[in-house]
Amino acid sequence: MRDEHLIFLNGDVLTMNDEAPTAEAIVVKNGIITYVGEEREALLGKKDDAEIIDLEGRTLMPAFIESHIHPSIYGLTLLEIDCKPASAPSINDLLKKVKDKVSNTPKGQWIKGWGWDDSKLAERRNPTRWDLDQVAPDHPVVLKRTCAHMSVVNSKALELSGISEDTPNPDGGNLERDKHGRLTGLLQEKAQGLLAAPKYGHADLVKGMKLAQKQFAGWGITTVHDMSTQPTDLQLYQFLLEKDELAVRVRPWIWAIDQNGFDGSLEEVLSVGLRSGFGNDMLKIQGLKFMLDGSVGGKTAAVTAPFEGTIETGILYNDENEIFPLMKKGIESGLRIAIHAIGDRAIEIAIRAFEKINETIELTSMRNRIEHCALPAKDHLQRMKRLELIAASSVGFLYHIGDNYLNKLGEERMKGVFPQKSFKEFGIVAPGNSDLPVNDGNPWMGVYSAVTRKSSSGQILDDSQNISVWDALKAYTTDAAYSSFEEHAIGIIKPLAKADLMVISDHPLKVDVEKLTDMKVERTYLEGRLIYSDSTIFETMKG
Repeated sequence: MRDEHLIFLNGDVLTMNDEAPTAEAIVVKNGIITYVGEEREALLGKKDDAEIIDLEGRTLMPAFIESHIHPSIYGLTLLEIDCKPASAPSINDLLKKVKDKVSNTPKGQWIKGWGWDDSKLAERRNPTRWDLDQVAPDHPVVLKRTCAHMSVVNSKALELSGISEDTPNPDGGNLERDKHGRLTGLLQEKAQGLLAAPKYGHADLVKGMKLAQKQFAGWGITTVHDMSTQPTDLQLYQFLLEKDELAVRVRPWIWAIDQNGFDGSLEEVLSVGLRSGFGNDMLKIQGLKFMLDGSVGGKTAAVTAPFEGTIETGILYNDENEIFPLMKKGIESGLRIAIHAIGDRAIEIAIRAFEKINETIELTSMRNRIEHCALPAKDHLQRMKRLELIAASSVGFLYHIGDNYLNKLGEERMKGVFPQKSFKEFGIVAPGNSDLPVNDGNPWMGVYSAVTRKSSSGQILDDSQNISVWDALKAYTTDAAYSSFEEHAIGIIKPLAKADLMVISDHPLKVDVEKLTDMKVERTYLEGRLIYSDSTIFETMKG
């Protein structure tokens, strides 16, 4: 039985509660917030064993909730070659990293990497199989692009996967070929599922997830929505929970159908009678995840008007008639639906499917979601509100890959990309996210871009969809909690809520907005238990 009594005082308490946004102090007992208000009142019921936490002028606020990431995948990327632009800014740097890995990897063993971005590479092009062949002629190599919608592989990987110039493109995928008809090694969307790369084992998943959890705590994240949950992921989370080693609340969305190299579990989930909400406070099933299109960066998002300077309009995985019955089966069985739709063409299909289901099943109380929802039209916003759909907005993309979005979509369309202001005006709840490991998972980058509409390069992407710092913080706290029916329990500081908290270096409503990306998390608490302290990390490093 836990017997904790914590009193936080001498700082700014930012509650994220619209009815009482600030306070002087809070009291936590056994992981639950019991009082929020004045310091004098907080100290009245003080017991001898109470721990007084002097904030020394710092700000205390609810811990962040990441409403759309891929936790186990992120963990595994921490075991792979780091191909992100900061680590490998050119193709030559990528090749050096692969060469180093080859030098201590047995011949024939697969080499994996994650995170390259052609828009940020010095050469401004995709790597090719011929590039990789130079340094890895005898090792199969696969390097995933940051968006996860494309991978580049070498000739050995193609050979071991049985992929040749005669291999046809799979539905919803593309094997890129040069002007001579030769495979370049770039596999787009569902074509990635043709690879014969071995899957990671349980021990790898555990190792990676433990590394990931440390990073989540360092970012002040205590709840994550897993948007591509596989059976092995559920096994992983349950294993860690049983061992009392699950240090972040996990909200799984189960991958529904076979796509992009992931195995779908729709029929299995339906056959065992699993419903949304099954689980406990640490691990709770949310519903089913479907996917309709690709990414803007890879020009595979399904858009109506072609990407700038091209005739390409992306890839639509399923039409309305294909996706509707699958979504309906899930909803009839008590499972909420989250559907990936980035381009306006894909968003239209998603909304039509929801509208068709709503003709016979009332959806407005279910809080179904459209993931990313990057390019909704005004008509889409009106229809989303009628259905009370949630826009799981990847507004964090603006900071990391906003320049690429601007190049691919042009200035006019950019005015409606991840439209946080319009979502608010239409009354659509729009939690923010990073889609980690597609982008860096630090929520402050998303908060900054929602407020300034600037990219990491400092470029102003548009000046029409800016929102306030308060609303941007809500996107990663109360709005994100709303998306899992937990708005009274997490993402907020008020009596009876869980003490998922973070102490931060500055007051986000008082600092210059340009300093938001410099915000530091100094302590993170999960239900009143300290899970991260920068001073503890420092002492550990010293030892």
